[in-house]
Amino acid sequence: MYENWKILKSELEEKQDEYSKVAYWCNENGYTIEDDGAYYKVVKLPEPTAAELKIIRINELKRFLADTDYAVIKIAEGSATFEEYAEVIAQRRSWREEINELENET
Repeated sequence: MYENWKILKSELEEKQDEYSKVAYWCNENGYTIEDDGAYYKVVKLPEPTAAELKIIRINELKRFLADTDYAVIKIAEGSATFEEYAEVIAQRRSWREEINELENET
């Protein structure tokens, strides 16, 4: 929709609403707005590399683990049993295995 959009930098103030719409579109579609000297123009963001995707996945899995730490804490405190959180603990093990596999890839 806005793949080829650009405006003169001197027109930014009068086209602020348009710029905002384009910026929103860019955020939703893998583009960004760059300063090209006299212009602001839309540019496609590069696709993430395999290494970047791996880091993203590891961080996502670590976030999942952090979000389920409550289960481990409750079990450790004795305020809950392993059986009550068996599914959560099983999922945590799966996430840890995936993290280990990803971190050990060459």
